Amino acid sequence: MNNAEYPDGSGPFEARYLAFLETVTNLRSSLHRYCSRMTGSVLDGEDVVQDALFEAYRKVDQYDDSRPLKPWLFRIAHNRCVDFLRRRGVRVEAETAALSPDSVEAAEPAVLGVGRAIEHLVTSLPPKERACVLLKDVFDYTLEEIAHSSNPPLVASRLRSTAADQN
Repeated sequence: MNNAEYPDGSGPFEARYLAFLETVTNLRSSLHRYCSRMTGSVLDGEDVVQDALFEAYRKVDQYDDSRPLKPWLFRIAHNRCVDFLRRRGVRVEAETAALSPDSVEAAEPAVLGVGRAIEHLVTSLPPKERACVLLKDVFDYTLEEIAHSSNPPLVASRLRSTAADQN
């Protein structure tokens, strides 16, 4: 490697880390909003974002520079959210199984506003469907962008089969 191309002493990896930090600065609030809505908690969302950014920073030297950084960061954050939800589901299930109520109380009907009801419906969706709704509603992604970010190999095969059916 020839450092003559980088007179300030930085190398190509330094440039990659600087680009990473600049991108994170611009995307952090969107990542936090996405993770908070995926997890259902602002605090849990912050924890997931920090974990995702730490993981991305550790792996930035393995990142393919020819691809955009934003989808890569969102994929890492999404995977961290799914892992978090799985862990929480297992924990809640174990805690629920350990508790045996002595008596059953009558439940009062919940009176929710429309916004709260929609939020409740979204948080009760499985992680993949929840991510799709949030990408469309919160970030105004097109359906094609959502399809490509959710499962690229599956989308590509379906697009090919659709194109073949139309011919």
